[in-house]
Amino acid sequence: MKSRIFPARLAVLPLALGAAFPALAQSQSVPSLQETVVTASGIRQSVHDALPATTLITRADIDRAQTPDLLSLLSTVAGVQIAQTGGMGSSSSIFIRGANANHTLVLVDGVPINNVTLGTATLENFPLANVDHIEIVRGNVSAIYGSAALGGVIQIFTREATGKPQVSVSTQVGSYGLKQVDATGSVKTASGTSIAATAEALNYQGFPAINATQTPGALSDDDGYTRRSMGLSLRQDLGGDKSVGLRLRDASGTLQYDPEQSPDTRTFQSKYAETGAVIDGKFKLGQGLQLTAALTNTEDRYSDVADMAGYFNSVSNGGNVGLLWQFAPGQKITAGVETTQQSVQSDTQFTNNSRTESSVRLGYLGQFGEGYRQELQVNVRSDHYSDFGTANTGLIGYAYHLTDAWRVNATYSTGFNAPTFDQLYYPGYSNPNLLPEQLKSSELGLQYAVGAQQVRATLFHNDYTNLIALNSAFVPYNIGRARNDGVEFSYQGNFGDTRLHADLTLQDPKDLATDTQLTRRGRTLAHFGISHDIGAWTLGGEVRYSSSSPDTSYNLYTFATAPAALPAYTVVGLTASYKINPEWTAFGRVDNLFNSDYETVYGYNQPGRAVYVGLRWQPKF
Repeated sequence: MKSRIFPARLAVLPLALGAAFPALAQSQSVPSLQETVVTASGIRQSVHDALPATTLITRADIDRAQTPDLLSLLSTVAGVQIAQTGGMGSSSSIFIRGANANHTLVLVDGVPINNVTLGTATLENFPLANVDHIEIVRGNVSAIYGSAALGGVIQIFTREATGKPQVSVSTQVGSYGLKQVDATGSVKTASGTSIAATAEALNYQGFPAINATQTPGALSDDDGYTRRSMGLSLRQDLGGDKSVGLRLRDASGTLQYDPEQSPDTRTFQSKYAETGAVIDGKFKLGQGLQLTAALTNTEDRYSDVADMAGYFNSVSNGGNVGLLWQFAPGQKITAGVETTQQSVQSDTQFTNNSRTESSVRLGYLGQFGEGYRQELQVNVRSDHYSDFGTANTGLIGYAYHLTDAWRVNATYSTGFNAPTFDQLYYPGYSNPNLLPEQLKSSELGLQYAVGAQQVRATLFHNDYTNLIALNSAFVPYNIGRARNDGVEFSYQGNFGDTRLHADLTLQDPKDLATDTQLTRRGRTLAHFGISHDIGAWTLGGEVRYSSSSPDTSYNLYTFATAPAALPAYTVVGLTASYKINPEWTAFGRVDNLFNSDYETVYGYNQPGRAVYVGLRWQPKF
C-alpha cells in the first residue's frame, strides 16, 4: 500500500459520510451543550472546533465503562492500540496511529510524565479514581508540546472541587482475585478554598503472564499486582479571576512476573512508585489577558527484587510561564517559556545522568470570515537540550465550514522525539551522538457535527526519519525510516437515552528499510460501543477488533531473535448498572465475553473471560 491511498480514499469520503449520516440532524432536534477541550491547541475550545482529531472521555464515561484500569479505557479510542505483557499492571506500550510507543506524550494536568530512561509513560499504574476527564489528541502536536508528541497526546486531568460538596465511595471484586476500593471527596468553601482528595487500594491475584507453549521451560504462575494511590488538589481563589493551587499525586505498589526460561521456582517481583507535584497560579492581568505559571515535579521509580536487582529513578523538575491574549473576538494568541531539569538516579552508572531542556512557544488560534466559517491554527516551538542541541517544530491548520454542520480541514506539521537517557548514556549499549527522531505529517479531514453528533474522517500521512534503531551489537543509531498512510473514521453521538461510539482505522505502518509492517501494529483497528438507559438500568456493550501484526520472539539468555506473528483478535465486553436509589448504584462488567485467546505481545497471555461486580455510594448534599 503506497501513498496513492490518499486520492483513492479521499474520493469516497464525502459519499460515505453523506450517505450514512444525513439523518443525524433530523434526529437531533435539541442541540446539546458542546463539550470543550484544551489539548488540541493549548486554548480552550469546543471539541467540534478542534482541528487535530480529539476524543474527550468524561467522568461519566469512566463511570459507565466500570473498568478497573486506565489502559482498558484507552483501548476504546480511535487509532489507539495497546500492547501489554500480561494482565493488570504489566508493562505496556501505546501506539497512536501506528507511531512508536515513545511517540505518545502523556500529560497530567499539563505536566509531561514520560520517564527519561525509556521515553514512555507507565499508564498501567495510573489510578482512574483520581481522573476527572481525559483528552486524547491523535496526530502530531510537537509544535505545542515538544518531544514525544509525534503520534499524539494523552492528557489526564485530575479531580478538583466544583460547586457543591461531593463524596463517592466504590468497591468492586471479580475474576483473577481483583479487589478494589476507592474514595473521593471535594468541597469548596465560602472563602474560596477548594479541596479535593482521592484514595485507592487495589489487589489483583492475576494469571500466568508468559505463554508456556511459546516459551518452553519458563516459570509460569499467577502474576499478582498491587496499587495504593492518593491524590490531593488545593486551590485558593484570590478574587478578580486570580487563584493559586497545589496538586499532589502518588501511586505505588508491586508487580509479580515470571522470568523466561528460569529453573528458579521463586516468585519474582518489581516495585514501582510514581509521584507528581504541581504548584500553579492563574492571574487575569486585564481584559482578554491571562497569565499562568507553574513549578512541577514528576518521579517514576522502579526497582527489581531479584538476583539481578536494580533500580531506576526518573526525575523531572520544571517551571513554566504562559500567556493567553484574546486581542479581538475569535482571535487568540498564546506564548510560553518552559525549562526542565531531567535526571536519572540508578545503581547502573550512566555515562551522563542529567540534562536541561528549555523551550519557547508561540501559537495563534483564530476564527474569521462571515459567520466565523474559517478557522486557522498556527503553532511554532523551539526546544533546546543541553546534550544534543536544538529542535524546531511547526504546525499550520486550516478549516472551512461548508455549512453549519459540514467542515473540511487540513493540517501540516513537523515533530521530533529526543533520545532517551538509555539510548544516549546506558553503559555499553548507547550512542551519545544520537540526533532527535524527525517527523513530517499531513492530514486532510471531513467532519459533520450537529448538537451531540460528531462524525469525522481523516486521511493522514506520517513520514518518519532519523528513527533510532539497534545495530547487531544492540547499539542505537539514527538509521530508521518509517511511514504510515491511513484513514480514520470516528463517530460519537446520543439518541435520547442511547449513546453510541464507533471508529475504524485503516493504516499501513511500514518500516521503509525492510518494506515490512511495523511490529505490534495492526493494519485495521475497529471499535463499537453502545450504552442505553432503561429506567434505573444502564446497559452497555463494546466490540474491539485488531487485525494481525508481526512481532519478534526473544531469548533473553542467548539474545537470539526470530520472527513471530500476532493473529487478529476480537474482544467483546458487556456492562450493566442499576441505580438502587439516588445514593447507591450497583454495577457489573464482563470482559472478553467469549473467552478469546489472544496476545498483544508475542509470548504473553491476555486475560480470558472476567467478571467484575461492585457498589458505589454517592450521597446527595
